[in-house]
Amino acid sequence: MRKLFFGLCFLLLAHSIYAGNNFENNKDLRQLEAKYGLDLVADSFQGGEYALQWAYWTTPEQADLLIFDEFMTVFAEEWNKYPLSWIQVNGVQKIAFVKNLTVTEQQRFAMPDPYDETLYYDIEYMVYGKQYVREMIHHEFWHMIEEQHFGSMYHRSSTWQAFNRSGFQYGNGGSDAYTDGEYIDGEHSKLGFITNYAMYGEEEDRAETYCWFFTERTWTLLNEWIATDRILKKKYNWMLNFMESKAPEMNHEFFQNINNAEVLEPMQK
Repeated sequence: MRKLFFGLCFLLLAHSIYAGNNFENNKDLRQLEAKYGLDLVADSFQGGEYALQWAYWTTPEQADLLIFDEFMTVFAEEWNKYPLSWIQVNGVQKIAFVKNLTVTEQQRFAMPDPYDETLYYDIEYMVYGKQYVREMIHHEFWHMIEEQHFGSMYHRSSTWQAFNRSGFQYGNGGSDAYTDGEYIDGEHSKLGFITNYAMYGEEEDRAETYCWFFTERTWTLLNEWIATDRILKKKYNWMLNFMESKAPEMNHEFFQNINNAEVLEPMQK
């Protein structure tokens, strides 16, 4: 009990390590709050029970202002692609911008907390480039979406599993990619999967499929691949139909428009 008490005290201290950075006056942050009715947090805060149990982070400091502003520019460009109805139907209430984010002792770009309806993003991951950040903003949001509509961030769907070739088995989850020593970054190296990471878990497969709808590069590649990859086309159709069923405006034309792309609509097979 004593160790638990001091551990909790340490977490609470760490989560309030710095206050008063005034980053919440950022114009992109304020614009998103006004448009979507969200609480966007860039200063110190405690976080919910799930986050306190599994994660650690620190608050951005004044020295991080330039990287924070750069991150917010990219984040606003991506988040503004969402119609208001999509945010409302998926229940997210708060987005926290932090540093030094770790989840179960692994450094992470982001963490969804569906129980507190909060998304956490680590601004320091701008070092990996804008394209990575753009994709992962949406990837992490999917995990919260999955819990909202299916009751778990690790939903198991016989329909989705049936899309894959007989005998295929997913890995033990995305966290293994950080520790198994075997992960190799790659895109569409196996029929039916957008990335190698997608094969680590059914939930990661859906998250990767989802996030590839939202940037011009990935949307264009996705539509090229589904022209000949029937497995991936089924996953594409499932995801498109799911989004359109919750927010009717999110149809094929919607994604053409947000990605400034001229892509022929695939046949629904």
